[in-house]
Amino acid sequence: MALLELTEVGVRFGGVHAVTDATFEVEEGAVVGLMGPNGAGKTTLFNVITGLQEPTTGRVRFRDVDITEMAPRRRARMGIGRTFQRLEVFGSLTVGENVLVAAEMRGVSSPATVRDGLLDRVGLRGFQDVPADSVPTGIARLTELARALACDPQLLLLDEPSSGLSDDETEDFEKLVRSLADDDGRSVLLVEHDVELVMSLCSTIHVLDFGHIIATGPPEVIAADARVQDAYLGADTGASADLEDVPA
Repeated sequence: MALLELTEVGVRFGGVHAVTDATFEVEEGAVVGLMGPNGAGKTTLFNVITGLQEPTTGRVRFRDVDITEMAPRRRARMGIGRTFQRLEVFGSLTVGENVLVAAEMRGVSSPATVRDGLLDRVGLRGFQDVPADSVPTGIARLTELARALACDPQLLLLDEPSSGLSDDETEDFEKLVRSLADDDGRSVLLVEHDVELVMSLCSTIHVLDFGHIIATGPPEVIAADARVQDAYLGADTGASADLEDVPA
């Protein structure tokens, strides 16, 4: 069953078409990838889904409710959470306080218990009392993830979450995302330049190029798609070579 549905979504900034006729679904409990070169429109689509950007055309449905014109706060209360490509942690608070604030806003009976459980789950208990503006980028990204989870989202949008993570941290992150889908039943929409991670995690991948979805399918189909290979040629992400290494 589709948890999220985008139908012919378009976003135009003056004469620039950032996204054109984007149509796709995210099923319940699925990890879905959104790939594309820099500037392809991935973050713009995230902003449309979360209500930070009004689409020029098309509709967005969540839990079979049309949320196209719904305010971001209402969408969050319905169960949509996200992280950001550019870190959005509260730098003046500690790692633990970042998560605690979100748990308090959610209105749970024991926000400290929620905080402690999430810090353990993402491996940050040792950083609980460290100011968020003084931790490495990878730790800050995990802090942002834990804060998003404190709001108990049914749909979690992750924008470049592995940026700044070491190889070991990326492996742990992959296991965490799998558990969010398999154990918690959450849906995840993932924007990530680590092609190997996307291919490993996602059951379905949508590829954007210049605002158009040029390919949709399972990882082995995407890896073998000539249009996807062409879209990544000349990109600085190294994705072209990575795609060629993925078994078709």
